[in-house]
Amino acid sequence: MAHRLLVGGELVLYGDVGRIWYDDDGFTATDVMEALAEFGEGDLTVRLNSGGGLAFEGITIFNLLRAHAGRITMIVDGIAASAASVIAMAGESRIMRLGAMLMIHDPSSVTWGDAQDHRHTADRLDALATNVAGIYARVSGKDLDEVRDLMRVETWMSADQALEGGFATAVDEEAAEEMSAFAYDAYLHAPSTIPQTAYRPRPSLSATSSAPAAKTKEHDVSALSATAAQLAATTTHTQPTMAAPAPAAPSAPAPAAQPAPAATELQPTQPTMSVRDATMDIMSRCRSARLSSEQTFEVVEKAAGSVEAAKDLIITMMADRDPQPNITSAVRVTADGRDRFREGVTLSLMHKAGMQGGQVNEFTGYTLKELARASLQQAGLKFDYADPMELAGAALNMPTMIGGMHTTSDFVVVLGNVANKSMLRGYEEADETFELWTARGVLNDFKEVARVDIGFFPSLKEVPEGGEYKYGTVGERGEKIQLATYGRKFAISRQAIINDDMNVFTRIPQRMGRAARRTIGNLVYAILIDNPVMSDGKTLFHADHGNLANPGTALSIASIDAGRAAMAKQKDGAGEAVALNVRPKFLLVPVELEGTAKVLMESEFSPEKTQRVPNHVRGLAQVVSDARLSGTAWHLAADPNTYDTIEVAYLNGNSQPTLEQRPGWDVDGTEFKVRIDAGVKALGTHGLYKNPGAAPN
Repeated sequence: MAHRLLVGGELVLYGDVGRIWYDDDGFTATDVMEALAEFGEGDLTVRLNSGGGLAFEGITIFNLLRAHAGRITMIVDGIAASAASVIAMAGESRIMRLGAMLMIHDPSSVTWGDAQDHRHTADRLDALATNVAGIYARVSGKDLDEVRDLMRVETWMSADQALEGGFATAVDEEAAEEMSAFAYDAYLHAPSTIPQTAYRPRPSLSATSSAPAAKTKEHDVSALSATAAQLAATTTHTQPTMAAPAPAAPSAPAPAAQPAPAATELQPTQPTMSVRDATMDIMSRCRSARLSSEQTFEVVEKAAGSVEAAKDLIITMMADRDPQPNITSAVRVTADGRDRFREGVTLSLMHKAGMQGGQVNEFTGYTLKELARASLQQAGLKFDYADPMELAGAALNMPTMIGGMHTTSDFVVVLGNVANKSMLRGYEEADETFELWTARGVLNDFKEVARVDIGFFPSLKEVPEGGEYKYGTVGERGEKIQLATYGRKFAISRQAIINDDMNVFTRIPQRMGRAARRTIGNLVYAILIDNPVMSDGKTLFHADHGNLANPGTALSIASIDAGRAAMAKQKDGAGEAVALNVRPKFLLVPVELEGTAKVLMESEFSPEKTQRVPNHVRGLAQVVSDARLSGTAWHLAADPNTYDTIEVAYLNGNSQPTLEQRPGWDVDGTEFKVRIDAGVKALGTHGLYKNPGAAPN
């Protein structure tokens, strides 16, 4: 049986580009790929009659046709608008039937969020528009900037104008077929010459090409329907919108792109919401109530931009569907159901990943692809027809090219929760030693901060009878500490979902959690190894600081005792020359010296003597070994709560890494970012001692 798109040996592309509504009869890139595979090699005629739809779907179809092994003859039977105009560029021969039209314009989208969200979406739209313009420019021979100008004002071209502009190679004098059914007045400047019979009596999701919505409401939103576009022409917009009001069009399309004339506006006394925003709110409510596309169009038309009126209409339609509705209960059960779904899937994935707290439940046997489909069904979206890659992309809330459409799947939330737990698990599992002997600090911003020396006031002054108390000198020391940000990204792709690859949101974030903690450890031990210059112009370990053995000696009872004495003799920096009697609490050694150090710290008698001589450094310090220390050098460190040694400060005291996510742009999937904000600095010299070491005798 021949593929439905192959008619009489020709590829017939009529209707919407991509699946816009679940009851739609358009065509997808998968449909085209299957039809081309069935057709095989050889010259192919493609008949096109489409008002547009999903722009990335159109770009994919364009590339599929360009890759076909044979000459492509493209015939525009009625219209090639928006995403369909990209498809039209795939033909070596591009023939416009008499009366046919071609339209190019900029992609548009709806963004919910703050100013940064809007800027982010604008950047995506600019990138998409430039890519599409490159296709038009390469095929037509026009300059890229000239094409961008035509796209910005939404240019409609007759057959002759498309030929003159290089978008077509010929005009067929035979009259064009009827325009493809589409709500064309949802476009900004659709010519009035398009017949009214072409309008489809339902909201149009494919009126404009679209980049992703930055943040959507609970349910997906669409571009304005034909009725909403008419309302927009007579209502003041009080919020930024993605499209201008639709003006009255001339009787024939202009030969060149011209700015649309300003529409007459009626000024409401107290406008509170733009018609576009109100319409999107209404359509979201209609989807929540599971109204059909025809019912949704009816509500939008009758409500005329009033959300309150729409509520009444929706309730009435739900009552007609169910004679005894319980609307409040239904909404509550739906919300509870989605919560239970998220919790159940999260626990099942945690069990599969071997994480503590995971459970075996009804979702344990599901593959990731099956969980993706279930999440879409929970959101009220039907993806039974979708190919696996399309389904995975929708579940990951990937951007679509439909004006304003965005899925509301819980799947990406669940994966994010599991990835975050995996990351924190990896962070906690990281075997790090720096926290044993360093101080933890708090910084509230990224400005450089000077610390006060906790070694001030080594002693109090005598106060004679009737005498006056003297102020001690308190001031900021020279050492300063400042936060820095450390992080990396990873992504969960559509392919990972199809391949049921658990590693991408379990083992990878787990390893990145370990890496976050390891990064802080690297910074701490780099100070001991690199011996940085302090504020006095001398290195941390320096003879003038009294904390450096010269020459170095092997780790032994005598050398440890010498280090203890040197720390005890350290004097304060207040000019009083008072010994601070600093006591070592930690013995920091390379892993090669760990055994020797533990013997020296734990033996009751000296392991260096044959006689039973008491070990007078027994229990002096806790042994801490680390692989980043190497060679023969070893260190002593005081209690960081008593004397300044090395401080590890975190932003607002949060020592755990943060996981953030967003829809992918550079990758087909969802992007995750692991970040930690920390600052590491040696704040004092009195509490640290270094012996460069030497080979044992």
